[in-house]
Amino acid sequence: MFYFLKSDWFKLVLALAILGSIVGLLFYAQYQAKVEDAAYQKEIKLHPTAEKITIDNYELKEIDDNNQMRWRLQAKSAVLEPVTKDVVLTMINVEYFDAGAVKMKVLAPKGVANQLTHVVKLESLPKLSVVAEGQEGKSRLETKHLELTKKNQFIATGGVNINMSGVAKVSGDYATGVFGKSELQDVRIIGNTHAIIGSD
Repeated sequence: MFYFLKSDWFKLVLALAILGSIVGLLFYAQYQAKVEDAAYQKEIKLHPTAEKITIDNYELKEIDDNNQMRWRLQAKSAVLEPVTKDVVLTMINVEYFDAGAVKMKVLAPKGVANQLTHVVKLESLPKLSVVAEGQEGKSRLETKHLELTKKNQFIATGGVNINMSGVAKVSGDYATGVFGKSELQDVRIIGNTHAIIGSD
C-alpha cells in the first residue's frame, strides 16, 4: 500500500487531479462572473433611470456678492444625471435681472444645464425656436441653438435672426454677444449675414 502511494504513477495522478481542480475553479469563477454581469445588464435595461432623479418645476439661479439675483432658470420638468450633474430640461424660462427687475428673458422648449458650471445649452424644436427678448421688446433673438455661458454671454448657432427695434434686422449662421441691461450687446453675427437697416 505504501509502495503505491510513493509510486510515480500515483504522484502523476495526484498532480493532474490538483491541476484539474484549479482549472475547474477558474472556469467556474469565470462562468459565475458572466452570469452576474448578464444579470446586472438585464437590471440596467429594465430600470435605465433608476439612478436618475426627476424634478417637476425645477429652478437654478445665480446670486451676486450683494445677494441680488443675476439670473434664474425655471423649467417645467428636469431629469438630473447624478454623475455629470447635467440636468435635462423641458419648457425653459431664463430671466436676467438688473437691480431686482427682469431685463431679459429667454424661452426654449428643451435644453441641458450643468449644476456645477452653470453652462446652459438650449435647443429648439421643429416648430418652436429658442427666443431671447429684451425689456419692452427692444431687442429679440431667435435661433435653433443657444448656449448661455458666464457673465451673461451667449453663443447662438444653427441660424440666427436678431431684431433691434427701430435699428435693424440682421440674420446669419452664428452669433455671439452679451445679454445686457434690457437689450443685446456686443453682438457679432458671422456667416451668410443679411441686414435690413431701420426696421421696426
